[in-house]
Amino acid sequence: MPEPTKRQKVIWISTTIANLAVDLLLPTLILIALAPTGLSAALRLSIGGALLSGKAIGGRIESGEFRWRLALIAGLLPVAAIVGSHLAGAGTTASMVAGAMVAGVIVVADLVRNRLRAEGRRIDAFAVLVLIEVLVSIVVTSISGDARFVLARTSLYLAVGGIFALATTWTDRPMMRSVLKPVAAKGDPERAEAFERVWTRSREFRGLYRAMTFGLGVVFLADAVLRVVIIYSQPADDITQTSLTSQTPLIVLLLVWFVASRALAVPRAERLLDAEAAVPK
Repeated sequence: MPEPTKRQKVIWISTTIANLAVDLLLPTLILIALAPTGLSAALRLSIGGALLSGKAIGGRIESGEFRWRLALIAGLLPVAAIVGSHLAGAGTTASMVAGAMVAGVIVVADLVRNRLRAEGRRIDAFAVLVLIEVLVSIVVTSISGDARFVLARTSLYLAVGGIFALATTWTDRPMMRSVLKPVAAKGDPERAEAFERVWTRSREFRGLYRAMTFGLGVVFLADAVLRVVIIYSQPADDITQTSLTSQTPLIVLLLVWFVASRALAVPRAERLLDAEAAVPK
């Protein structure tokens, strides 16, 4: 497959940045946009979180196999459950739990469906992570409907992601291997096969992906702590400003991790993969 053009690389980087911006800002934007409805800040944050969860359930956008229909269903049905429960007279916490449970049912159903359709195929680690975080959401949502607590729930999800990343670091399938393999393969089946071969043969190649996975796990865990500190050090009645401010550490930490990965790990991994792909079968 030909080397991506400069334009294609710019598009990929722009898409990655836009995707990250959506992940960071969507709950806050929904919080602001739904303010005229009179819904509590906790419910508005939960609606934003449900839409973001739907996006995550749809899969990884960078893989080129994002499932838009599933993402819409997984985002809108929990929102409908939250709003419907609220209109039916349920309390804030009960309404949020209803939305989280609907999301959980969708994730489980999707995993079972994919498992049945691809017997013997290994379950995607990213899908397992989404399932774990949705199940955690159901439990945590039932604890409190306080707006700052709802905002701080993100810390728990990030901590789960961090622990998951660290736990997979030294396995045969570290998190960043699953995430970046479709990008490295560039849609070429032969390059994907070369990826598997170089993974088996090259200790350096494995080490690069494990280093990126470990670094991302540290980023998530560090942000989980800093986010809680920031949220509970801000006034309780200024939830919108707190929502924006609490994102700052993650933006900075992810930027450092991204730059380090792109400068140190990715080029070396690409050279090893290119060399393997060039070897005649």
